[in-house]
Amino acid sequence: MSTQWTAPGATGPGEPSPSSPSSEDRTSQAHGADARAPHQAPPSGAAPDGPAPRGPRRELVQSIPLFPLRPLGLGEVLGAAVRIYRLRARTVLGVAAAVYGVAFVVLTLATGASLVPMMGDMQSMLENPEATSEVTGLSTVRDVVLMVLSSAVTVIVTMVSTALVTVALTRVALGEAVGRSVPAEEMWTTMRRRGPAAIGVSLLIGVLSIVAFVLAFGLGMLPLLLVQEASWLTIVPLILGAVVALLAMLWIWARTVLAIPALVLEDIGVISALRRSVVLTRGRRLWRVLGTSLLLYLLYTVAVQIIAGVFSTIAAVLYIAILLATSFEGFVLAMVVMTILMMVGSYAATFLLAPFLSAGFVSIYADARMRHEAWDVELTRQAREAWAADGVR
Repeated sequence: MSTQWTAPGATGPGEPSPSSPSSEDRTSQAHGADARAPHQAPPSGAAPDGPAPRGPRRELVQSIPLFPLRPLGLGEVLGAAVRIYRLRARTVLGVAAAVYGVAFVVLTLATGASLVPMMGDMQSMLENPEATSEVTGLSTVRDVVLMVLSSAVTVIVTMVSTALVTVALTRVALGEAVGRSVPAEEMWTTMRRRGPAAIGVSLLIGVLSIVAFVLAFGLGMLPLLLVQEASWLTIVPLILGAVVALLAMLWIWARTVLAIPALVLEDIGVISALRRSVVLTRGRRLWRVLGTSLLLYLLYTVAVQIIAGVFSTIAAVLYIAILLATSFEGFVLAMVVMTILMMVGSYAATFLLAPFLSAGFVSIYADARMRHEAWDVELTRQAREAWAADGVR
């Protein structure tokens, strides 16, 4: 017996229509609506007794955080270091460009001041090769002293600027993790308030690293200083001393790498921040922090070298072009152009990649606390408060 053909979704003969429920269904739906009435309001834009609106509805949802509020994997740490650009690119690049811009001006002046006497001597030798013997040992000592002072200024300025940028970006990164967008005013306020302490942390870590290196390398060099003869009895201790010195610096860096995030996020002092970092990296915890931090810093270093290498290549080409165009008489101009371009490349690479490094270390710090101190409970509470403040239910 054949039946009448019906279109998909249509009702066949003798079948109840989906849009026309039976009397029993209508009774049960009425009771269900009455039971929900005290707790559930009708959808926005619909009449109280009318049908629910069909089609897509716009809802306020929470944006993707910087990292999940739970112990993190390696990919999630690296993902947070990249995601900060999508969430707050203008803010993080702005503060990095401003702070490192001031540092770039200082470093350019310091480098230029140290190179001026040396370039003057070289220009004189190029113009009058017979005057080479007039370059005395005093000028050589002067050049060495100027280079050492310039290097010291470079290290100090770099440490200070890095500490200030890390303070500001640490606050921004954690705010994005819990769904609270930190305004620019609060970021600069945090930098002014916690910046001096962060600089103290960086300088203290630098001093500890130098002391450890000098002690270990000095002990390895002691046999050579006593014997005054190169042999396997003096060379082997020297090599071992150098290796131990480098490992000691690496160990100090690994134990203190979380000090500035702790300083900013826990609002503690310099010594307390160093102690917190040591606590968060004690025992087996050290290996996870060390491995993740080394990989993060390795990626940062490679990216910096790639960006700076592009500028260095352009600088070398211009240097050769200026020398050829001036028949090697524009040596000073060529050196100035090459130096400035190379420093601009270093500046660009540093401020472009500073958010990557800062967000990555904040993620490592958060992972260590969530993994061993259940900090994810507190972060989740903060995220819910921020979500509720935005009107999301």
